[in-house]
Amino acid sequence: MDSERATQAAPEPEAPPRPDIGFSVTAAGPEAVDLVVRFGPRDYPVRLSPAEATDLGLALIATASVATDRDHPVAPGTRVENCFFPVLRWTAGNLAPGRPALALTVAENTEIAFQFSQEAAIRCGRDLMRSGMRPFRQRLRRAWTALGPRWRSLASR
Repeated sequence: MDSERATQAAPEPEAPPRPDIGFSVTAAGPEAVDLVVRFGPRDYPVRLSPAEATDLGLALIATASVATDRDHPVAPGTRVENCFFPVLRWTAGNLAPGRPALALTVAENTEIAFQFSQEAAIRCGRDLMRSGMRPFRQRLRRAWTALGPRWRSLASR
């Protein structure tokens, strides 16, 4: 009986409750946004220019993406400003007639949505399709390999 107790792990102490923290963003005119940090019952607005908001947003999404990538851990203290976002899921469709959109899920449940003109959506689709294709040289080599020694005899005629 005593040996059974000795093998059981002691319960971990409970972590102190986290304060109620929240974030929101509000427009503050054509040249600014307010990042509002709610800490407990108080709000702390931080005025940002559109460029600063872009930098902050990109850094936060990149950091969330890197932090959730269990296959490629990053050392604590590593500064993350941007990264190649692994696309976990995507959805393409139309917001309204003539307004194509693409939603990408990167990191853990972080979704980024893009709206396109019809022309830009067509170009984007073509570029993605081209980038996903194997180069002609690789496709040709694969076909030659599948033919085996027969292609050499055909080529020497």
